[in-house]
Amino acid sequence: MAQMLLDLVYSLGNCLNCFPGSPTLKINSRSFKILRLLGEGGFSYVYLVQDTATAELFALKKIRCPFGAESVQQAMREVEAYKTFAHVPGIIHAVDYSVAQDRSDADAKTVYVLLPYYRRGNLQDIINANLVNHTRFPERELMHLFLGVCRALKAMHQYRGPPRGERMEPGNPKAGEEDIDGRNTNNNNKNNNNNNNNRRNRAVAATDADDETEQARPLMIDEEVVAPGERRSYAHRDIKPGNIMIADSGSEPILMDLGSVAESPLAITSRSLAIATQDTAAEHSTMPYRAPELFDVKTGSVVGPEVDVWSLGCTLYACLVGKSPFEARSDETGGSLSIIPPVAGG
Repeated sequence: MAQMLLDLVYSLGNCLNCFPGSPTLKINSRSFKILRLLGEGGFSYVYLVQDTATAELFALKKIRCPFGAESVQQAMREVEAYKTFAHVPGIIHAVDYSVAQDRSDADAKTVYVLLPYYRRGNLQDIINANLVNHTRFPERELMHLFLGVCRALKAMHQYRGPPRGERMEPGNPKAGEEDIDGRNTNNNNKNNNNNNNNRRNRAVAATDADDETEQARPLMIDEEVVAPGERRSYAHRDIKPGNIMIADSGSEPILMDLGSVAESPLAITSRSLAIATQDTAAEHSTMPYRAPELFDVKTGSVVGPEVDVWSLGCTLYACLVGKSPFEARSDETGGSLSIIPPVAGG
């Protein structure tokens, strides 16, 4: 009950449209006007924001980290994923990010990630429109979009480190960190100028040395930076129509929401790792698109990039039919999504 009340308070506090005026906040040296809430899930919220200097629109992802260092580390893994794939076509990049201290809780922080805003929405929006209008995807258009998704995933599965100097790296602390309600959370840092109007290849350090180290440290699974030209495989683990944006050109897909990205393949060498992997999948991988091996992770198994291939198939089915095959099955069984094991000798 207490957790429900806490979630309600946070939801009310983030319902920006319930209050008059347009609140503003700063991400490092840039000021943004909050226009509206685009979506929410778990401990994260996504807002449509506008740069007050250029009027350019962005999507701002706000990730609450109420459980101390562990939840901050998890959010920073997502930031590290944006940095890792910043040079890969077809995968969303972070324009900038910062970490703000929660004034009401010394152990809680908020991670802000500034992302490009795509006016056309995502594949799920198109699926919904098709259902309402009783229309279908033009075959050639769907094939082109799906091919783009496959290429982006191939680049993730067969990732090669970029040429030296192309990764978005943390930089100097900036002044004026503000929370979503406009409160200043970092008044003691000095302002620094930044003339880069494209991707801001730096981040804000928090208010103490521990925070600075926390942000600067790479936070992928093995906590090692991929060397230039080095091959390393990653899996997205949450491929679904809602995580495939449509570029403003209307012809190119963009993979988004890298909070579920993990190094792959992952050998499950212990029961504790199996449980942790299964719990992570339950939190980050959408059920109707989740591969069977993530529902019941077995000790001694290997979780590889094949999980994305399963999700791709479900996504293509949803584009053609209107929902994942397992959403349809869930509707028929009253919400059950059990995976039936193969019959021996069948």
